[in-house]
Amino acid sequence: MTSATDLTQMDPPDPGQRRAAGSTVETGERRGSWVMGDPVESPDAEPQSNPLGPLILVGLFAFLYFAAGPRYFLVVIGLVIMIFLHELGHFMTARWTGMKTTQFFLGMGPRVWSFKRGEVEYGVRAIPAGAFVRIVGMNNLDPIEPGDEPRAYKNQSYWKRMLVITAGSMMHFIQAILLFTLLFSVVGIPVLPEEDWKVETISQLETGETPAIEAGIEPGDTILSIDGVAIPRWDDLRGAVERRAGESVTLEIGKADGTVTTSTVTLVEYTDLDGTTRGFIGIGPELVNERGGPFEGVKVFGEVFYQTLGFIPEFVSPATFGRLATAMFDSDSGTDPETGQIENRPISVVGAVRIAGQPGFDWSIPIQMLAMVNVSVGLINLLPLLPLDGGHAAVATYEKLRSRRGKRHEVDVAKLLPLTYAVVALLAFLMVSTVWLDIVQPIG
Repeated sequence: MTSATDLTQMDPPDPGQRRAAGSTVETGERRGSWVMGDPVESPDAEPQSNPLGPLILVGLFAFLYFAAGPRYFLVVIGLVIMIFLHELGHFMTARWTGMKTTQFFLGMGPRVWSFKRGEVEYGVRAIPAGAFVRIVGMNNLDPIEPGDEPRAYKNQSYWKRMLVITAGSMMHFIQAILLFTLLFSVVGIPVLPEEDWKVETISQLETGETPAIEAGIEPGDTILSIDGVAIPRWDDLRGAVERRAGESVTLEIGKADGTVTTSTVTLVEYTDLDGTTRGFIGIGPELVNERGGPFEGVKVFGEVFYQTLGFIPEFVSPATFGRLATAMFDSDSGTDPETGQIENRPISVVGAVRIAGQPGFDWSIPIQMLAMVNVSVGLINLLPLLPLDGGHAAVATYEKLRSRRGKRHEVDVAKLLPLTYAVVALLAFLMVSTVWLDIVQPIG
């Protein structure tokens, strides 16, 4: 999973409006407490213009590039851009609709570096756990300076608030469409040819040689028949081999130089996760690059969007959190005995970067991974729970439905704080548990 502003805290108050945690502030007719965490700093903190901060950040990225390689570097940069564009969506729509924005930061915690242009402070903070845009007056617990009421978020029309609060997820979906279009219509994806397939990889077993090595199969060869039965397609070969585990078969092999040889081998047995025994020969097919039409990316986005939407109820179910908790405290419980991994468990940013950055993978994998992360984060962020964007959208919708005869109903967010705390705690647990498991029990 990835981290964004809305997954860690409500938007922090402007430095000039900050109060100590637990203190009371004037909120029109009501008084409440600012109880959501915000960056720890002095109320009079000024922009940090010292260039040492940016130099340290550049050095860290340079270290990542040279220590981990270009694939990991590009995936991390892609995630940083993803978070930045999420907040840019909030920022641009807030400015466009006339709301007052005072801060735009990447990261959380104390300032590393910042500068001010007009009424907005831009910068970077020390903890790489998301980003935030500070919009004045997000709810009744957010104090507003007397002259800022007309520009406060909570005083805008319903449609303006919905546009601003959903803009982050919309930016994720736009990124996903562009990435899928780049992948399927420009870069292309490796696919298995229908016919005229060739061998590309030869497997090696720890317990001995595979049938492919015994038969002298090499990259560029093809298997023409098994026991005299023609094998025109890879799927035909796979089906014939899997059905004959442990049996002795005669392979007719078409060599890369045009010659034909035969060899009799015994197919290796292996057992699937579902307990099914299958045959194994030890070869992998050569893939060819294929591109689709200009709208292929939109089509794939729709398919992934629908699939991810169906997965979310399982993702947020108590069973998922239970499996993660069990695995954290008992590494041997709830895991597959063959792989040592939890079935269908979510992965963290650490896991996504590790999978996408593996050097043995095709370059299409990082692009596809970033696109799928954008879809997942965009949808999860729309769940109707504070402090997610979807929670703010739900509050705005409820206020719209409860308003009558020109009199606006305002939700007392203080009543939602117990639920908000629970959501924050679950998100924090999800982040910690998946990062931990991606380190000690990595997938793949």
